[in-house]
Amino acid sequence: MHVARTGLGATPSAPRRRRRALALGALVLATLGVAVLRAPATLIDRGLAHASAGHFRLALPVGTLWHGTARLAASEGSGALAPLTRLAWDFEPGALRAATLRWRLHVDGASPARLDFGPRGIAIENLLIELPPAAAFAAVPHAAARAGWRGILGVWVDHLACDLAQRCTGRLDVDWRAAGVDILPGVALGDHRLEVALTPAGATLQVSTLRRQALALDGRIELPTGARPRLTLELGGDAQLLGRVGGMLAELRPTRVGERLRIQY
Repeated sequence: MHVARTGLGATPSAPRRRRRALALGALVLATLGVAVLRAPATLIDRGLAHASAGHFRLALPVGTLWHGTARLAASEGSGALAPLTRLAWDFEPGALRAATLRWRLHVDGASPARLDFGPRGIAIENLLIELPPAAAFAAVPHAAARAGWRGILGVWVDHLACDLAQRCTGRLDVDWRAAGVDILPGVALGDHRLEVALTPAGATLQVSTLRRQALALDGRIELPTGARPRLTLELGGDAQLLGRVGGMLAELRPTRVGERLRIQY
C-alpha cells in the first residue's frame, strides 16, 4: 500500500494552484478596475495639451476621467493660463452596449454636447463653445493671426466625425461677433460667419458678413483632398484697414477692385 507524502515541503495540488492563480488574476483585475475608475481628470489635461500642441489646457480639474469639472484655459506662453469657459463631463455607461465610450459635455450651462469614442473613430455633436480670437488663432502659423484680433468666436459643431485614419466629415459654423483689431483701436469691424463643410473629397469654407461695419467679407475657400487649395475672397470697408490687411497678406497677391480688395488663389 502506497501512502502519499505530506508535510510542509509537499507540492500543492493542481486544483489548489489553479485557485491561487484565479485569485491572483482577480486581484490584479480588481486593482486595475479601481485604478481605471479613479483615473484623475488631469489625464484629460495631458491629452488636450498634446492634441493642441500646448495651446489649450484644463485649469483646476476636479473629479475623474469619467465625471468631473474644470475650466478650459489658453496657455499664454509664459506658463500662465487664461481661463476661457467652464466645462463638466459625465460618462454614459449605457453606450458600452454599442462598443462606444460616450461622454456628455456641459459647456457654460449650454445644452450638453455628445462625445463618442468607438471602433470607427471619434464623433462629436451639438457642441457650442465661445473663445476669444487670440486663443483660437494661436495655432495659426501666420503673422496675421497675431495682429490683436478682438471680439468673440462662437463655434457651433452640429456633427463632426473622424475615422482612425483622421478623415473627417461633418459641419461646423464659426460666428465672429463684435470683431475688432488692435491696429485700429475703436473701429468696429462688425459680425461675420465661417461655414465649414467636411467630406471625404475635402473641405469647403464659406465666408460671409452678418452685420457690416468697417469690414465686409465674402468668399469661398476650397481644400480638396490631394489637390491644390482654391481661394476667392473679397474684402470691403475701411480703407486704412484694407491697406493693413493687404500688407499682411502680400504673399497672396491681393488686387484692388474699386474700393474692395480681392484675393484669388
